[in-house]
Amino acid sequence: MTFASPLLFLLLIPFGFLYLFWREKKFLGYSSLYYMREPAGSKRLIARLNKPVFFGAAFFAIVAIAHPQTRYYQEKTALQGREIILSIDTSFSMTGTAIETIKKIVGDFIKKRSNDLIGITIFGTDAALIVVPTMETQLLEKSLERVQASQVGYQTAIGEGLFTSLTALFEKEMGKQFTIKDLRNSINKEYLADYAISFVKEMEQREVLKNKLIILFTDGIYNIGISPTRPLRLLKRMGIKAYVVAVKASDVTGVDPEVAAEHIEELKEAVESTGGKYYHAENFEEVAKFYNEIDKIERDKITIETVLKKKDLYLFPTLASLVLLLISVFLENVWMRVP
Repeated sequence: MTFASPLLFLLLIPFGFLYLFWREKKFLGYSSLYYMREPAGSKRLIARLNKPVFFGAAFFAIVAIAHPQTRYYQEKTALQGREIILSIDTSFSMTGTAIETIKKIVGDFIKKRSNDLIGITIFGTDAALIVVPTMETQLLEKSLERVQASQVGYQTAIGEGLFTSLTALFEKEMGKQFTIKDLRNSINKEYLADYAISFVKEMEQREVLKNKLIILFTDGIYNIGISPTRPLRLLKRMGIKAYVVAVKASDVTGVDPEVAAEHIEELKEAVESTGGKYYHAENFEEVAKFYNEIDKIERDKITIETVLKKKDLYLFPTLASLVLLLISVFLENVWMRVP
């Protein structure tokens, strides 16, 4: 314990002399022997305690105004991890082993990233955000358990999944200034429309583009919705990487094999244009490379701030002083006057 104003303890010196003077002062004689009768029993004992009680109140008052406090150091750690959206293909072609392979990889991924904000989207014919970016691992794991093939339709809208993932990263920042519908329309062209460019510039000004990425888990064969190259083009413009962990489809995709191969190659090129990579889930070494690649993505610096904390303790001596003062007043003005 320390004191903010320790010099105030010098006040104890005059109080000490006053206490000694009061103790040693000569008694005053009286003309009547009635007043010289010594109080008996408890009265005599209380008479002797009154002065120490009063000076005890003064002592604690001085301690209180000297401002006692405890000091301790507290470390503040601010770690801005990555913000990741895991976009899972739940189309009909993912039925069986494909969806289970994806869920295992995603589950392992979640467990290894306690400092990252992770969200989950799913896509089939439609796309949906099922978990906003969070660090609550249990919530993510429970939500992942409920993911099933054909959950949002039988077809494969990879572009919609990517776009939903993108908007999930910036949902708070979009506010009323930008709408999902208008942004989707502005990217679903042969070029990025002015609306999309304005969105990118606004996000750049707000400095919210760092450490964000999207990871797509799919067979890579889309057959409905906007082309995945269009949201990927926007991601490239924003400097956000996209990765694909590809699995082999468990069932028919409804797409001609040659067209399917073209779609996969098209997706791979678009993903790599963002600075991301395309991995194959069936290959253990590929998955290991995927984990390592994500770990390499730079985080914001860890800031450890050591703060000196102070806790005031003056309330305790203040209360003690008040209690003793009240006792002294009671003894002097009530107890000692009672016959």
